[in-house]
Amino acid sequence: MKLKSYLSIGTLLAISLNLSACLERPKTTETQKPSSSLEGLLDGLSPKTSHKDCAPAVMMEGVPPQIKQEALNKNSQNLCFEEFALKHSATSKGPLWVAEYLTPEKVAAKVKRQGEFHAEERLPAGQRAELNDYRGSGYDRGHLAPSGNMSTKSAQQDSFSLANMVPQNPKNNQQTWRNIEEAVREIVESSNEPVYLVTGVAFLNAKIATIGTNKVLVPSHLYKALYQPVSGVISAYWLANTATAQPEIISVCELEQKTGVNVFPMLSKGERRLNYALPTTAAQVDKNGSVANLGRDSVTACSNKLSAAEANKLSVSFAH
Repeated sequence: MKLKSYLSIGTLLAISLNLSACLERPKTTETQKPSSSLEGLLDGLSPKTSHKDCAPAVMMEGVPPQIKQEALNKNSQNLCFEEFALKHSATSKGPLWVAEYLTPEKVAAKVKRQGEFHAEERLPAGQRAELNDYRGSGYDRGHLAPSGNMSTKSAQQDSFSLANMVPQNPKNNQQTWRNIEEAVREIVESSNEPVYLVTGVAFLNAKIATIGTNKVLVPSHLYKALYQPVSGVISAYWLANTATAQPEIISVCELEQKTGVNVFPMLSKGERRLNYALPTTAAQVDKNGSVANLGRDSVTACSNKLSAAEANKLSVSFAH
């Protein structure tokens, strides 16, 4: 039985917590409780490692995706992990987007899946998902940065943070979405080229389902945008969060129109208008990893490339 309730889009946009910090990955287990003292709280929120500067390692030119809907942006907090970075929403209690830089070396590591699902203790209670929110909900804890992309045991454990999860239809997560993740790794391995990835969610239904005591929002859609800087391959997978949905391949300009997120703001409008025939399963990947160009999206409205000043402002907003 699915235990869920609903929030209107108006409620989603009305909540404004205006959080913004980029912190290091957790060093505590989910059973440990943060200190109730002010000193303990401040210590728990203070960056202690270079992971706070993760943007240059996982984002093109160190510039994060640009969220055009300011109401959603204000309800967010930046988090750095060993091999990915994300923007977490205190409204949805989950990630809005997750950024990765996936290399052939990382794919070749093939670390065995291991890790324990855990609440993200850098986020305040009441503004994050808890394990109990998913129990009995009828939804999977769906990774945005997949554990299969992680090249170390510690990065694997990072990927099991609920800050990297959204409620996902089980069949969607275990079959269609898994096939997409495997296809991306196969593209990287076969082409021997790295890719920038931005994986995120959208809430486009008139009524938004929620799960658990913390009312974790259930996204209507998921997406995974891909850009290979060497070959120029660029496009996005777009998938409704249902059991029977099949992925669409769309330009990142169309993705921006659908979601209000400019996933690769340092690319020109012309580059983002290109659309490639991304394979949806590993078996469809060409032996050389090449991907056919479907042409240009000349219809969809698309943001201009960020100026140097705009890019610097967006980078600083993530790092501080």
